[in-house]
Amino acid sequence: MLRSHVHTIAPSALCPFHVDAIQYLPAHAHAHGLTLVFLHATNTHKESFEPALRHLLRAPRLRICDVWCIENPNHGSSALKNRTLLDTPAYRDNWTAKEYCRAVHAFLTSTEHGIDFRTRTLVGLAQSAASAPLLLLQRAHPAVRFEGLVFMEGAILPPGTRATKVLCGLFGNWARSKPSTWRSRAEARAQLAATAFRRWDPLAVELFVKHAIRAVDGSTDVTLCSSTRQEAAYYLAPTADLVDVPTEIFVQLAKDDQLPMHVIVCFNDEYKGKGTEMKQFQVDQVARTSAGSAQIVEGGHMFPQTEPVLCAGAVAQAIERIQLRESRASSRL
Repeated sequence: MLRSHVHTIAPSALCPFHVDAIQYLPAHAHAHGLTLVFLHATNTHKESFEPALRHLLRAPRLRICDVWCIENPNHGSSALKNRTLLDTPAYRDNWTAKEYCRAVHAFLTSTEHGIDFRTRTLVGLAQSAASAPLLLLQRAHPAVRFEGLVFMEGAILPPGTRATKVLCGLFGNWARSKPSTWRSRAEARAQLAATAFRRWDPLAVELFVKHAIRAVDGSTDVTLCSSTRQEAAYYLAPTADLVDVPTEIFVQLAKDDQLPMHVIVCFNDEYKGKGTEMKQFQVDQVARTSAGSAQIVEGGHMFPQTEPVLCAGAVAQAIERIQLRESRASSRL
């Protein structure tokens, strides 16, 4: 079992929401090692990387102090704490990448949890649509310094392309039409394991049922913690915060070639080539850099949940490159 602890910060001027994050501690933590900061995919939860982390934290060459996954405020346990605000007209049918970015920034610049992230060597990692808030974070003030970024099937969408429009429509319409309420957790587990999550690792399914589903008030039914209305709006009415600005930042970072960026993509995914243009765009951008890298993997868009061992290996490879670069830079001081 992984040692973990959940930390929460209260609403503030920086972010109007409660923000939960889970901290994982390696069995042999390195006090001056890397602090990994994960952002999770839409419609998952902060515990969603645990199957991969069970393998990643055993990688012999990695020097890791600790691992954090900061939760999107309308997902998982955070959504339960924020239900009143999330149900107001301002948010009921609206959600943007900026909100997740705000939450992450508030958490990393807070001292409420007793951690001073300014003293840490941070690496940011994001899965799928969480790539947008991670990129937006690179322009947040006060600045949060990262030594490297890792994107797992990142939704880094080239503006104005047909592929971007198709993918936003695909994910938005799926969010709007997917089942979201069941008579019990057992029914939810059985249906998800047989349909949407049929390729997921069993532990990933169990974690989803435990952390991404809540009881319905006044009923024995259960439902998703994250609102399908907000999720659909996120994709079907995409703002500049989801597409234009994150991609602009990604391109500029690649051009500057100062911050290592590593992309891990699966071309052979479940979307029959609809994301190929987007993924090739990412690979081409990092190929122009000296500090970044691209890895092609199997397992589909949700490979951290379908192939946790493969995911751990790919992430470890990216982290090793960041770690080596950081060590060389430190030795020159």
